[in-house]
Amino acid sequence: METKLKKNTATLVILAVSGALIYALPYFRNYYYDVFLEVFKLTNTQMGTLGSAYGICCLISYIFGGYCADRWKTKYLLAISLFATGILGFTLLLYPPYPVLLLIHAAWGITSIMTFWGALVKAVRSLGSENEQGKAFGFFEGGRGITNIVQSVVILGIFAFFAKHMSDKMALSAVIIVYSVICLLLGFIILLIYKESEQQHENVQAADRNKKFDWAVLWKILKMPTTWLATILIFTSYAMIISYYYITPYATAAFGASTLIAAALGYFSQYCRPIGSFSAGIIGDRIGVSNMVLIGYVVLIVGLVGLIVLPAKASLILMLLVFIAVIYTSMYALQAMHFAILVEGDYPVETTGTVSMPLMIIGYSGEIFMPIVAGVCLDLWSGTTGYKVFFTILLALAIIGLVSVVIWQRVTKEKRHEIAIQRKMAKLQGS
Repeated sequence: METKLKKNTATLVILAVSGALIYALPYFRNYYYDVFLEVFKLTNTQMGTLGSAYGICCLISYIFGGYCADRWKTKYLLAISLFATGILGFTLLLYPPYPVLLLIHAAWGITSIMTFWGALVKAVRSLGSENEQGKAFGFFEGGRGITNIVQSVVILGIFAFFAKHMSDKMALSAVIIVYSVICLLLGFIILLIYKESEQQHENVQAADRNKKFDWAVLWKILKMPTTWLATILIFTSYAMIISYYYITPYATAAFGASTLIAAALGYFSQYCRPIGSFSAGIIGDRIGVSNMVLIGYVVLIVGLVGLIVLPAKASLILMLLVFIAVIYTSMYALQAMHFAILVEGDYPVETTGTVSMPLMIIGYSGEIFMPIVAGVCLDLWSGTTGYKVFFTILLALAIIGLVSVVIWQRVTKEKRHEIAIQRKMAKLQGS
């Protein structure tokens, strides 16, 4: 018997690719930093403010993104977001002055989050049944990881070719063109293959009749303990995801890793991402999503403890690599479960946008706070001590996450039992 998720495999693949490549344009400047700085005639400070403009608009967009996701058709939101992002990318080919660049990055914060991310989460949720949410989000996150691996190699090859045979500016233009064209193509593909479910269609029609935001639904969601527990789970795991970059300089400072090895450790995270995401999705649907989240936190804690207590000796760098692999794999496994776990909280798919508002605003706020915390730790404690203090803070957050998932399981006991029965029935029907 073909499952709902299996029927929607092609759509899931396109959503995963779209969910990775729409963010290529807002972030590619970091990978080609020096060239971008030179051809756009920017200072380092101006370069930094481009990221700040994008980040601020992203934060604002999280506030309104849920409303958009529950208000308008998912297919059109996703397509329009990709079209707008791609068109904005083409404007970079004019090599505009700094104020225009600032506006472009601010606009990307809207097109990649407000009209896109909430709708994307809702779309992924709709592709699988209640007992397939782990696989849906696990395969989605794993697909994003594989897409990032492939596109980084391809784009780097394109850049190298044009830089060698023409100029750095032409190479950067080629990168911009490729990313922009891909966004437009993905928008057209989504228009062609994504189909709204009957329930989604009815909810959009209801939203059209009621022009006002349904504050009653939001208030009900905010009063649910599962909402705040899910927020804690996202915050504590996402803190690790946006902080793993500090492992690279720590490896250099404490273990004498070369620049090449340190860079390889950064890229290594993307190779661990599909492993963690796919494994979490498959295991999550077999043993329960929250059980998978619990395992993820335990493994993350083991990895962080190992990272902190491992003696700083060059001879132990292979052991360091093992602990790093454990951290990378578990943190992406947890990320894959961020929204899959909502099924145990008994949130209907049609309210996904509204539910995502507090989850995203608070859960992803670590992107603002954690770099500041890291900077303070490194400034207050010299040498490798500052890194270890920061890693200890991440360990404390992981322990809080572990406690939160235990509480979650107690709160959602009845719903989890219901899903377990559905899982057994689906297994019997499939055999």
